[in-house]
Amino acid sequence: MARISYRQLAKLFQRLGTSYSAGIDLLSIYDKETRIAGSTYRSKSSQIRDQLADGDSLTDAMTATEGYFPDLALAVVRAGEKSGRLEDSFLRLSTHYDNLVKFRTRFLNSIAWPAFELVASIGIIGLLILVMHWVMVDIGGIDPIDWFGMGSTTGNFLLYCVVVASFATIAFLLVFGSMKGWYGTLPMRIARRVPLLGKTLEHLSLSRFAWAMSASENAGMDVLEIGKLSLEATENYYYQMVIPEVLYDLRKGKSFAKTFRATDAFPEDFVTMIENGETAGKLAETMHQTSLDLQEKAEANLQIISKIGFVLMMGFVGIVLATAIILLYKKLVIDQYQNILDDFGLLVGSMIGWM
Repeated sequence: MARISYRQLAKLFQRLGTSYSAGIDLLSIYDKETRIAGSTYRSKSSQIRDQLADGDSLTDAMTATEGYFPDLALAVVRAGEKSGRLEDSFLRLSTHYDNLVKFRTRFLNSIAWPAFELVASIGIIGLLILVMHWVMVDIGGIDPIDWFGMGSTTGNFLLYCVVVASFATIAFLLVFGSMKGWYGTLPMRIARRVPLLGKTLEHLSLSRFAWAMSASENAGMDVLEIGKLSLEATENYYYQMVIPEVLYDLRKGKSFAKTFRATDAFPEDFVTMIENGETAGKLAETMHQTSLDLQEKAEANLQIISKIGFVLMMGFVGIVLATAIILLYKKLVIDQYQNILDDFGLLVGSMIGWM
């Protein structure tokens, strides 16, 4: 199912907010949107324009695109229409998705070098298997190193490729499956125990939670919508699984702080921030600042992870190269020297026997 990107959302809501604040009606705005590049986007924009022309609300028109827009965007737009502050909803969503794009870019930049090193080290190992065969057979005139006991360079190289592909497939299934909730809360419970990694994942999820709570509270949504949207915004099954429990307690009239504390899924300092915001009557402002603080902490952790990844990958590559050099030295020098000694021993033995 096609879905609009965060970058497109940021630009879309910026245009909508600017135009709507200038007094341009939604139908006219979306008539212009149908001329923007992108076949899927033009198609969805045309659909929204036609429904607006038929008298439907913007929320209904966007919802009818069947998953093209994220639930959070739909909920904030709906709240904006109900409260009469639609331009504020547009600009708030624009800022949110623009921040997500910037953060994602910084995140990808922070892991780009370690990822490159990992790919490069995998390629170096495969290249060594092939190059060492050429060096030893074609230049040295000796038998190549049997790296994995397959009996031939081709067999060793194919085995290496199969192992790498298997690990890559397993890693993909673990990451994708964890995001989809295939393995329940187990991955997150394990990750939370890993130093640095666990806190980083927690900060990322709770930063999105805090922003969604701030936006939905500011938009005047009811407590059930706020609780549900905030948990969905984490994009983390560990937190999303408590939605039924949270909605049940909120229906009973419990505060957000008591409700989220009862789940045992949130750190106490985070729940305390919610409690302070509720007590002061400034939940939206408190959660907005909390979101910024958590995002800053996550970025700092990612920088540390990037540096650790750099050291680990360099060490890994160094070990691989050192192992190859040692094996090559053994094959070209030590083994040849041993062969000379063996031949000399046989010669001496033959001379003694002859005498």
